[in-house]
Amino acid sequence: MEGNEGLDMSLFANADMELNLDLDPIELTGEEGEPTPTPEGEEVETPENIDTTGDEPDVNLSLNEEGKPPEIVVEEEGAEEEGRDQDDDSPNLYSSFATVLSEQGLLPSLDLQGKSIETLDDLSDVFKTEISNQAKQYLVGKVGAEGYEALEMGVSLAELQQYNDTAGTLDNITEDNLHENVELAKKIILQDYVNQGMDQNRAMRILNKSVDLGEDVVVEDALESLASLKEFEANRLASVAESRAVEQAEMAKQQQKIDNDLKNAIYNSEELVPGLGKVNKQMQDKVYQSITKIVGEHNGIAENTLMQKRRENPIDFDTKMYYLFELTNEFSDFTKIVNKSTSTASQKLEKALRTNKFTGSDAPAFLDDKESYGGIGSELVFD
Repeated sequence: MEGNEGLDMSLFANADMELNLDLDPIELTGEEGEPTPTPEGEEVETPENIDTTGDEPDVNLSLNEEGKPPEIVVEEEGAEEEGRDQDDDSPNLYSSFATVLSEQGLLPSLDLQGKSIETLDDLSDVFKTEISNQAKQYLVGKVGAEGYEALEMGVSLAELQQYNDTAGTLDNITEDNLHENVELAKKIILQDYVNQGMDQNRAMRILNKSVDLGEDVVVEDALESLASLKEFEANRLASVAESRAVEQAEMAKQQQKIDNDLKNAIYNSEELVPGLGKVNKQMQDKVYQSITKIVGEHNGIAENTLMQKRRENPIDFDTKMYYLFELTNEFSDFTKIVNKSTSTASQKLEKALRTNKFTGSDAPAFLDDKESYGGIGSELVFD
């Protein structure tokens, strides 16, 4: 190059400088673009002959788009198996939880072999069953198996308690008690006669005949009447239980009819409220669930969502409900609500049209002429 003749362009012109060629790319690759020759007797490891059977992590030696080796990611031993175990165990989470509770004695009635627990509903059913079993065991321990059956048939706890008190009193009366207390023996005989349907006066006349025959006859009659009273009380409890069972069956029948009528009223009607428009299947389901789904219990009374909301804020709930009751003429005329809704919608539409500005080629031609169009409510001027 002119002007630079005689200028040594070598960066290494200084003889005192030593060049370390250990990392020289030409030295590493031999000729440019050719691999470095392998010394005799030595073998260079390549991706084809690298041993991957040992404990060393797999290394991907391929270059990325920039010609650089990618980052080496070493997977921890057992990571894949650990992830697989978690995936395999996740569907059995509820089952595992129930198993632990069962082993701890909190679900003693759970049959792990015969019960499949795969969902939250399955686990919920397990708890409900356990609570029911625990309640049954508690009641059986308090009132006995026969008493529990009577309660299941509809006998009230107060009635059962009265029967138990009476039966316990009769069981504690012995022959010695009757000899020591003849008046008690007379009362037992008299009550037995009344229970058999005798009127009070006739029962007294028969009792007086026994008294005239002596104390031993009175005690003997009293022992027979005592056994009769025990049988009468047991039969009376069974009769009450049978009567309550019939009542429960009739109530269940009536409830079934109400449920069927409710379904027909909801699912066989296009309009649940006349004038408010048709309802789809989704809304029908929501209405039915809102009525029938139990969401809680208060003082022993099952509640749906509406009942719960009213109990939580009765003043606000009743105020709004009775306002709608009066506004709709006792829920018979919803036109005021419909008309108000339509009127409000119309007002919003008119307001939107008034405030909307039409610009550009999309606007009708006469809208751009202020002399001929003054907006909604103005008349067009044709000159």
